[in-house]
Amino acid sequence: MLLTVVPSNPEGGSALTRRAFFDRVVTGVRRDVAPELNGFRANAYGHLLKIHYDNERVHFEVWPDSHRGRIEIGLHFEDGPVSTAAYLRYFDARIVELKHLLGTEVELERWTVSWGHFYYLVPLAPFDLAKANRVAKLLASLIDVLEPLVRQAAVPRERVDQPAERRRFYGRSRS
Repeated sequence: MLLTVVPSNPEGGSALTRRAFFDRVVTGVRRDVAPELNGFRANAYGHLLKIHYDNERVHFEVWPDSHRGRIEIGLHFEDGPVSTAAYLRYFDARIVELKHLLGTEVELERWTVSWGHFYYLVPLAPFDLAKANRVAKLLASLIDVLEPLVRQAAVPRERVDQPAERRRFYGRSRS
């Protein structure tokens, strides 16, 4: 599903589809992030964008939530209950310093036993180039500050990635 929102800001430019928005965000993050952190992988899905390094279950995410009218920009911990608790403890011990570096509007939150996040919320509309640039800058700042800490925390993977199963489509396997 592609989302197009007509901009309410006359200086914001043309409305973007979700895919074009995500492409602009990735381009902006690659431009703005510290050179040593530029080796990330980006996956744009229909409803969100994930950027990750070593562990795909500990990733940065951009999630336009049209139900709440917000875009979440954050670092997600989704590797399991033990690792999520370890990351949340690690970042909570540094929350005052992190809010000083990233702004008081950034939040650290546990949602479930095995899922937590460190995030910003920004208004969804207008969904345009100016918003894509703002999201890219916020995401690049999160990556610059938080990814070195993720590495320093050295939290072991809780779930070991298994080789992908070959899926069967209509009785035939697909490579």
